[in-house]
Amino acid sequence: MNQFEATLTQIENVEMLHALTFAMGTQTIHLVSLELNSRLKVGDLVTLSVNSTDIALAKNFSGLLSYTNQFNMTVTKVNNGKLLSSIVLEMNGVNLEVIITLKASLEMNLEVGDEVVALIRETAISILG
Repeated sequence: MNQFEATLTQIENVEMLHALTFAMGTQTIHLVSLELNSRLKVGDLVTLSVNSTDIALAKNFSGLLSYTNQFNMTVTKVNNGKLLSSIVLEMNGVNLEVIITLKASLEMNLEVGDEVVALIRETAISILG
């Protein structure tokens, strides 16, 4: 499980649905949830988490996607297994591990130093604690 700190910058509530916006350095992170801790307030520093299997990668990407969490990152480690690959990414001191299929890793020809876009659904991010 990937964990990183971010500051809560905005809360929007519509009935039982909550849309939160966070700042992590110069990056903006969006989260949508049915549950929200009532003690959370704008300005709080929180720990966010995302599963390694909930992150998609794009290389040489151009175009529009519905994923609002799109982070330009650098590949720092590639560990190709027999079926799956562990790809470690870095952005401004934040590291994320991504688990993708070996087939995808080989097709993308992922190598250390490659620039990729990490894509994370708004519903795949959780607040810890």
